[in-house]
Amino acid sequence: MRRKPRKLSGMLLRSYILFSLSLGVSFIVLLLFFVARTNARMPAEDMSLLQAHAIARPDQADIRTDAIEAVDGWVEILDEQLRILEVRGEKRDGAAAGYTERELIALFHDTDDNPFYASIAPFHTNDGERRYVLVRLPKQHVRTDVVLSEMTAANWNIFWIALAETGALFVLLFGLNVYVYSRLTAVRLTNPLGAIAAGIRSISDGRYHERLRVEANYELAQIQESFNKMAEKLEQAEADNRRMAESKQRMLVHISHDLRTPITTIRGYAEALQHGVIKDEAARQRTLSLIHGKTKLVSELIDDVFELVKLEVPDYPVVRTTCDLAEFTREMAVDHYDLFEEKGMVFECDIPADELPVPIHAKLLYRAVSNLLANALKYNQPGTHVRLSLIDGPGEVRLEVADNGIGIPAELRARVFEAFVRGDAARKSDGGSGLGLTIARHIAEKHGGRLELDSGGRWTRFVLTLPKAGETAASMGGISAAERRR
Repeated sequence: MRRKPRKLSGMLLRSYILFSLSLGVSFIVLLLFFVARTNARMPAEDMSLLQAHAIARPDQADIRTDAIEAVDGWVEILDEQLRILEVRGEKRDGAAAGYTERELIALFHDTDDNPFYASIAPFHTNDGERRYVLVRLPKQHVRTDVVLSEMTAANWNIFWIALAETGALFVLLFGLNVYVYSRLTAVRLTNPLGAIAAGIRSISDGRYHERLRVEANYELAQIQESFNKMAEKLEQAEADNRRMAESKQRMLVHISHDLRTPITTIRGYAEALQHGVIKDEAARQRTLSLIHGKTKLVSELIDDVFELVKLEVPDYPVVRTTCDLAEFTREMAVDHYDLFEEKGMVFECDIPADELPVPIHAKLLYRAVSNLLANALKYNQPGTHVRLSLIDGPGEVRLEVADNGIGIPAELRARVFEAFVRGDAARKSDGGSGLGLTIARHIAEKHGGRLELDSGGRWTRFVLTLPKAGETAASMGGISAAERRR
């Protein structure tokens, strides 16, 4: 049987108790370590070494005065006449050579005007001579206390009562601290986590528009921010999928319309020829020419649809070779010049004379620029100026196809790159497939670039932007316009 997951509040409570206990034990251990280390390092650890009887020795060289000197005290060795024979440390009460009995007794008076404590002890040297050890200690460094060597029963009773009261107060404060901590933690964690869980349920139910807006700590705020970004991306993906589904449905409708019209025409003319309705040879030839034109239109439409389907595949391979884009553009201008001249349009070029290396898939890019030029040729009237420009910029180049013709209606500008969008709202069968700009944009994106419409002013511009070649460029040029068209 699977164990039921424990609540976060219980886990936090147990963690806090263990943390508090470990902290208390650590504090006690550190306190004991501090006391032990302090006592070991303090020079006045052994208080007996500050008293005269404790340091008196028959051999004066064995008298230890380190502890006394460490607290700014000093030691004087006196003979039987109370003359000073030796001083250990810095004598701070004057430079007298000895004491009288009255002066010696005055050293032991515990008065405010006496800044030193004194202790004296007699001893005999190894030669049998009587000597005295006089110890002087400054009061500001030494404190004397009177303590009981043994505690009475009443004192022990007071001690245990105080200890019990302290323990009870500790338990009460500890329990109160644990309760308050657990409640505050539960409120600060459980509420945001509950909101996040509700948000996850809404996402699983398909409500991608909902967002989390709760106040939380930094970590939970990060989760909330990431969740909202995920919801936004899911909402955008759903909108894109819906738009794509609608586009594909619209595409099927347009394809069926664009195929049915020419096929119906082809069928009608074929039946007329089959049944001998058209007997005049010239009329028969015109009919055959119309059938050929409609068949070509159907073939081009099928090719465009097939090309678009391939380009919409995310992993469609596009192998690019670094070519001279200036030469590439000049060749395209030569290929299309006669078409514009036949229609009575003015075709201009603005191409740099220097080489411009750019990594491209020549066949696909030729298709994209040809679509832009064909679009300008098809929908504009004679006398229109069409300009093909190549502009070198920092890190990228721009291929522009601009014209000052009829322009694009305002209601179509936002959808001009969608499939089957054409300027002829009636969808005439002799027009284009409506896929040229869509295919051109996909080709630009496959090159890591973009295709944009700029319809400001009198000119309509289609701007195809491509990234430049890196330092490790492949071989230059060598691909003719005829090879790109194959």
